[in-house]
Amino acid sequence: MSSRQVVTSRISLAIVGGGTRASALLRSLLEIDSVLVSGVCCTGDSTPAARLAQELGVPSAKELTEVFQIPGLDLIIDASDDPSVFSELELQRPAHISLIGGAGSDLVTDFLAAKHEAREQERLFVELQVAYEKIRNHERRLESSKDALEKANEELESRLAEIFFTHEFFKALTSFTSVDDVSSLIVDGCNGILGAEINCVYLFNRADWTLELRASQGRPHYEFRLLVPISETVLGHAFREGPVNQLDVSSDANSTAWALDSGSIASQAAVPLRAGDNVFGVMVMASSTPRELSVVEMERLEVLGSQASLALQNALLHEELERLSVTDRLTELYNHGYFKQRLDEEFQRSLRFGHSLSLIMLDIDDFKEFNDSFGHPCGDRVLKSVSEVIRKNLREMDIAARYGGEEFVVVLPETTCAGATMVAERIRVEVERVSHEIADAVCVSRTVSIGVATYPGSAENALALLEMADAAMYRGKRAGKNRVVAAGC
Repeated sequence: MSSRQVVTSRISLAIVGGGTRASALLRSLLEIDSVLVSGVCCTGDSTPAARLAQELGVPSAKELTEVFQIPGLDLIIDASDDPSVFSELELQRPAHISLIGGAGSDLVTDFLAAKHEAREQERLFVELQVAYEKIRNHERRLESSKDALEKANEELESRLAEIFFTHEFFKALTSFTSVDDVSSLIVDGCNGILGAEINCVYLFNRADWTLELRASQGRPHYEFRLLVPISETVLGHAFREGPVNQLDVSSDANSTAWALDSGSIASQAAVPLRAGDNVFGVMVMASSTPRELSVVEMERLEVLGSQASLALQNALLHEELERLSVTDRLTELYNHGYFKQRLDEEFQRSLRFGHSLSLIMLDIDDFKEFNDSFGHPCGDRVLKSVSEVIRKNLREMDIAARYGGEEFVVVLPETTCAGATMVAERIRVEVERVSHEIADAVCVSRTVSIGVATYPGSAENALALLEMADAAMYRGKRAGKNRVVAAGC
């Protein structure tokens, strides 16, 4: 799901732990509209978390087994700092409930650091008051020297404007929850506070150990490399070593290669974006003429990076919570509830613009017998394999979901019956080709039966489209399985 998509459903979670960390986590999560704290589990009634839960009317439990009985629970956050508790939770939890602990729990804890921003606002406001008082004092002391008074006033007013801008910038950072929106605000702030000619925010992609461009200012985004390995350029240096301030880099193409026209970069500075010891991105500013940041300016860049890190951590956590609320944990496809929402949306869009809309329903043949013969862990590997085949054969605009058990569905916007049948056939063939290694080096393959339905033609509403695809799939089952059947198209 794109980070710009808005999810209206709330994620239901429980907190395990009774210490001050769990207590602070409870208080902060209660302030997030998209989160429902359904319970707290701690051993004693006198722990900070237990007392706060009682005060706020949040249900509490003393046994871990009671946590899994909470209706509609999506997520458990282990804030106990006890590895044995995490192990027990991982052992007992049902498959549909996600668990965050260890490094994941630290990510949630880092979210609490965003509260520090409020104290920073208060400090800036005090500084604003002090600056204003300095103006008044200078007016009284320098009445006899108009020129000196005007000069002092200009300097103080400039500082005052900077403080106002910085205060409003830090305040605005907390009002956004989208990673892209926060990144765009950061580059705008770097321009306003430091007069950056060129400024970019890159975030770390752990999958391929690269830094990915998320926002830019000063030049069009296509003039910057979208992906930069962490071993290259000033970005990689800042990611690995810390802040960098370089005056003359016009002859160092390797250091400036994050810009496609690297020869146009004369000076550059970069700071890491971090949460504790975890670096998750880099902010870089540059100019086409030599400019070495002063000590004060470099300090401001580092403060900006620190505040930007807090806001980005908040946005990343919000993005992850949204993803968990709509994703099937095992296959990492969308879940049943989100699929129904998107199917209705796409059907209405097809009605409005007169586009075709196709639906694929897929079921793994004889999956129950496979589970009975080889066990559920082997069955889970098959489900993951099938979901990966589905994902590889879809466009970015297509929507794939686990419908339930061994059934999958795919929504194909702006796709005719013929086009959907071709996609379904590719999936069927690739699934059959995959070999699954079982115990004692035994290898087996699985097959799937697939039904295809299309609007207009097969059905006149979303529910009928789903039912027609389901019926076509079962016709394929009855006809011998391992085949694609199209419904009335």
